[in-house]
Amino acid sequence: MLPLSVVYEDEDILVVDKSVTPYNGCIAICFVDGEFTLKHVEIHPDHIMLVPANRSFKPIKVTQDNEFVIWGVVRYVIKKV
Repeated sequence: MLPLSVVYEDEDILVVDKSVTPYNGCIAICFVDGEFTLKHVEIHPDHIMLVPANRSFKPIKVTQDNEFVIWGVVRYVIKKV
C-alpha cells in the first residue's frame, strides 16, 4: 500500500487493474455520484471512506445512498523523470 503522503501529478501514468478485488487501503479509481475520483479506500462494515492523498481535500463517506462503483485498483504509478 502506498502511503497517504504520495501526491500524484498531472503527467503521472496509472496502471489500473479492473480484475483486482478492491481491498482495504488500496488506491482506486472510483465513480461517485457521476464523477470519477482517485482515492485510498477504507472499507468499513456500514460504509466506505475515500481518503485523498492531498490533505487539503476532505474524505468522502460513501453509503448506500450514493451511486458508487470502484472502477479499478491502481497497481503501478509511473512518473516522468
